[in-house]
Amino acid sequence: MTPEILGLVAAALILCSALPQLRSLLHHTGEGVSVLSWSLLLVNSLVWTSYGISIGSWSTVLGNVGGAIAFFTVVVSLLHKRTSGWWIPALVLPGSALVFGLAATLPTAVVGVLGVVLGVSLALPQLLLSYRTLAARLPSSVALGSWVLILAGQVLWLAYGLITGEAAIIAVNVLAGSVSAAVLYLETRHRDHAVTDLPDGDEVEVVHVQG
Repeated sequence: MTPEILGLVAAALILCSALPQLRSLLHHTGEGVSVLSWSLLLVNSLVWTSYGISIGSWSTVLGNVGGAIAFFTVVVSLLHKRTSGWWIPALVLPGSALVFGLAATLPTAVVGVLGVVLGVSLALPQLLLSYRTLAARLPSSVALGSWVLILAGQVLWLAYGLITGEAAIIAVNVLAGSVSAAVLYLETRHRDHAVTDLPDGDEVEVVHVQG
């Protein structure tokens, strides 16, 4: 498998990661789902699109354009659920255009560093929120399938970076993959607790946590 095909597969997995979460949002209010993490995923895709253009990697460009569209949809859906209106969600589009425009004006090396920082930090808000919901035994509608796909994509991007020698891609996916794996661990434990701790026949008060 050539590096470009590997990059396309990795990008496709991360792009598809939005689908399980969008499906969950059709039936839930998004409790326990971090708006900030999905917003950072959106910004990260926009920055890596700019980086891909700079280094001439069309798999990076195409994959991250698709990712940006998917993550944009998740962010807009979450904000609509949280605000019950469209004014704040409507700001996501011009905000995304501004981020991409700014990234396009930066030197390639700076964009690469920014991509590393974003890639490492994007799962941290969800990690902290998942820990809070687990500790407090609160409900979570985080889609495990989304984070499985994100982690799988990060592993393939790591392989891409190792093959091509792109230090920025290697660094971001080693660190980001570790955080994504931690999110999966916490959310899996959350579901185990939800099954074992639920009393038969008792009513459970639902408390929504937003982050």
